[in-house]
Amino acid sequence: MKLCSHFLLTLCLLGSGAVGAADLQSEGRALMSEGEAGAASKKFAEAARMNPFDASALNNQAVAYAAQGENEKALNLLERAVKLAPNRNDIAANLTEMRNWVARYAPQIKLKEPSQPVINVYPQADIPPEPPALWKK
Repeated sequence: MKLCSHFLLTLCLLGSGAVGAADLQSEGRALMSEGEAGAASKKFAEAARMNPFDASALNNQAVAYAAQGENEKALNLLERAVKLAPNRNDIAANLTEMRNWVARYAPQIKLKEPSQPVINVYPQADIPPEPPALWKK
């Protein structure tokens, strides 16, 4: 009986992390709808701490930051969220809108240029160059 109760308690505690992050996101969205961007931002940040690879949490936190006028932080979070979830059109649209807004109204914030692929690194084909003399035996 004691083993069964410990097992159930362990299951409840393990399951609470996933439910906790979703609950935090729900609470944050409710706070945003009430106009409480600061409190919502804290909820979204806590959800992102629970799962730093959750693009939705980063996106929501960025929206809350933008509502508070923290545009540079919002832009950085949106760029991270797009890298984590490149197929999410809603996050990509938020990033595009944020970049356009920053370019128009906050030119002091430096926009990150998307990195371009390096072309012709090895002009003689795909053969790497010879190693430096110190590396040769």
